[in-house]
Amino acid sequence: MGLVICTGCGPGCMKFPTLAFLGITTFFSMQASANVTITGLPEPVENNARSLIRLASTSCDTAQWRVERLYRNMDKQLRDALRALGHYQYEFDKTLSFDDSACWSATLEVTLGDPVLLRDVSVNITGDAQNDSAILRRINPRMLLPESVLNHGEYETFKQFVMSMLKARGYFAAMLVEHSVVVDESLSFADIHLEVDSGPRYAFGPIDFSELILDKSLLLRYARFSPGDAYDDVAIAELYESLNGSGYFSSVSIDTEPATDGSYTVPVFVSLSPGVRRIYTTGLGYATDIGLQGRLGYTNRRRNSKGHQFESQMIVAQVNSEITGTYRWPRGDPNKEWVGLFGGFQRKRTETSDSNTVTLGVRVARNRGEHWLESPYINLANEDFRVGEQVDSTRLLTPGINWESTVGREISRMQSGRRINLDIKGAHENLGSDTSFLQLTAAAKWVVSFSDANRLLIRGDLGYTAKTEVEDLPPTVRFFAGGDNSVRGYDFETIGPVDADGNVTGGNNLAVFSLEYDRLISKSWSVAAFVDTGSAFNDFDVDFKTGAGIGIRWYSPLGPIRVDVAHPLGESDRSTRLHITLGPDL
Repeated sequence: MGLVICTGCGPGCMKFPTLAFLGITTFFSMQASANVTITGLPEPVENNARSLIRLASTSCDTAQWRVERLYRNMDKQLRDALRALGHYQYEFDKTLSFDDSACWSATLEVTLGDPVLLRDVSVNITGDAQNDSAILRRINPRMLLPESVLNHGEYETFKQFVMSMLKARGYFAAMLVEHSVVVDESLSFADIHLEVDSGPRYAFGPIDFSELILDKSLLLRYARFSPGDAYDDVAIAELYESLNGSGYFSSVSIDTEPATDGSYTVPVFVSLSPGVRRIYTTGLGYATDIGLQGRLGYTNRRRNSKGHQFESQMIVAQVNSEITGTYRWPRGDPNKEWVGLFGGFQRKRTETSDSNTVTLGVRVARNRGEHWLESPYINLANEDFRVGEQVDSTRLLTPGINWESTVGREISRMQSGRRINLDIKGAHENLGSDTSFLQLTAAAKWVVSFSDANRLLIRGDLGYTAKTEVEDLPPTVRFFAGGDNSVRGYDFETIGPVDADGNVTGGNNLAVFSLEYDRLISKSWSVAAFVDTGSAFNDFDVDFKTGAGIGIRWYSPLGPIRVDVAHPLGESDRSTRLHITLGPDL
């Protein structure tokens, strides 16, 4: 006659100790354990047996009468341990010996028969969840497939998973109606039946906040749900991430305790602690293109209860110095959309051009999907400049739109990721500008790893300007190539069309490509070999310049520091150039 084992189905059930399911050892001993030898069992099965057989954890100084009693109880403990992992058919021999030494020893020789296999596994969901596709899609007993070995621990884990999944979707009254395991020892098969009544699905109740340093209307816009919507833990997690990442708060916690008044609702209470309001930053840096650089910054993360923010920055460097300020505020969904007013002054001095630029503008930043940021903008810029022998000034009112996407950015060495930036902008003489043009740019970089130590870095920059007379454009709108992040082996912005005196004047178009191989040689150091090629040009008359070289990278606590040595190929009159840069790969 087959043995019927039920779990939670009424009187007459045979209960397995929880330890048999989990394989947890629950003893603490300061004395040395005796030698208990167990043979004939696979390692997972033996580990589970040792966790349940109390004799296996008994110390040498235990009284003989107690050792003998534990030895007698070993039969039942072995049975529970083996059955928990699907082994109902087995034989065993055991011995216990006391000798003249300071300890005793025991042996347990086990011969396993065929394990019990699952034959029928049925999971039935009733209540409101029976029509919930998200529940039905995720509740799939992969660990309880027919023909697999019965494992009571995996069965218990699956039950807990089902109940936790239902509660995460708002079925707080869910209960197990029946949960049984029926084992036919004669055929070595088992059937599992699980029936769950989900009950009603709860809805979100009122949303309240502990600290109203911001208007409640703004805080509510961070929630992507409203009172009355069906409850879902995912929406709570998104609210937590949004508030925690807003910069307004130092800590966020959310309480979601179902109401007990029979309303089937879950009130949401958000506890908020204000974050640092004003932040001051300073920094020093160096790169071959710009030389030594000093930086000062100030940020006010919360100018008022409407969530307005202000940020200013001053950069002083040998090549490029600027002072900028941005005032921004959330619009609509603060997770996705912000409006910013910005202005600044930039002074740029390179080997090819000088310029002083005053800029004012407005930008709307909004998320498009999970990884894309879309930013329509309009800039008004007045620029005094010199390029070669040309000295001029210009005013441009430039509307445009930018798309940016970064995936996998890390401060230290990253294994994979990519950055893409697309921009379209233009100006017209009839709309307040001194000249007309349309410009498209695209920049991308990929990091691809072949192993933990080996990776490729691929970079490309493209630009096109619909404008015949490049001299009508200021240098900030023209294209130049060469430098640390362009074509290594050449000085900063020294590649492009030239005038009659040999001065680089910049071009309407740009094409730059780079391929770099990087190999890790220790935890914090790697070596690299690279080749860069590209040029700025007019009318598609391209003279590509190519540089190649080697480098070393140190992954410092502040980020990667790169030292490269590059030589321009095919130009014997040019010397090798050193390039030093600091910052993340993307």
